[in-house]
Amino acid sequence: MSPLNHKPLLFSLISLVLFASAANAICVPHNITAAASPSPAPTPSYSYISAAPLSQPPESAAPVSQPPVSAAQAPSNSLLQIPTDAEATIEKICKSTDYPDVCLAAVAPDFNGKTDPESVLGMAIKASIDRTNLAVAKATAIATSAAITPQMASIMGDCKDSYNDALDNYNSAMDALGKRDVGTVNSMLSAAITDFSDCDDGLNGLESPVLEFDRTLTKMTSNWLAIASLMQ
Repeated sequence: MSPLNHKPLLFSLISLVLFASAANAICVPHNITAAASPSPAPTPSYSYISAAPLSQPPESAAPVSQPPVSAAQAPSNSLLQIPTDAEATIEKICKSTDYPDVCLAAVAPDFNGKTDPESVLGMAIKASIDRTNLAVAKATAIATSAAITPQMASIMGDCKDSYNDALDNYNSAMDALGKRDVGTVNSMLSAAITDFSDCDDGLNGLESPVLEFDRTLTKMTSNWLAIASLMQ
């Protein structure tokens, strides 16, 4: 009997061992759980400090633009031609009259720098003479107009005569003023007021451009009587 050949048996054992090892390498054990996926990192928390809003610098008030001064709003020439140092005295004298604004407007254009009542009265009478000459020219123009009625032409002729009489009285008042004859100054100025009233009476309610001259000249001459009283 021949001895046993152990090589086939040994080969079978080795093959069995290798197969078992391969099976263990391939199969996943049932008792092993899948690795947990990493949890997201916690979001860091930040503490915020609420800052007060920046204070805005106060807006400066926009300058109020002054509307341009129109010719109607512009100051009259009552004081424009009177030096500042003389204004107070002239205003004081004019405030002693019934119509201060009329006084200032009349005196300013002929202001000669002197502020005593006698000098101011001389300037004032000159202003009345100038305005009366304008009244004469207006009455003459109306009287000679082709469109005027005979009645109005006659009335304007009378007004022209009254204005010429007023001019004579003003000139006499100026002469008396140079002599400081206050009594005669007052008489001549009062006579001039009567002359303007005579023109008004002749119109007897009729409208005419010369009425404005009469009203203004009456106010002016009334003022001059008040200034004349300051000389006494």
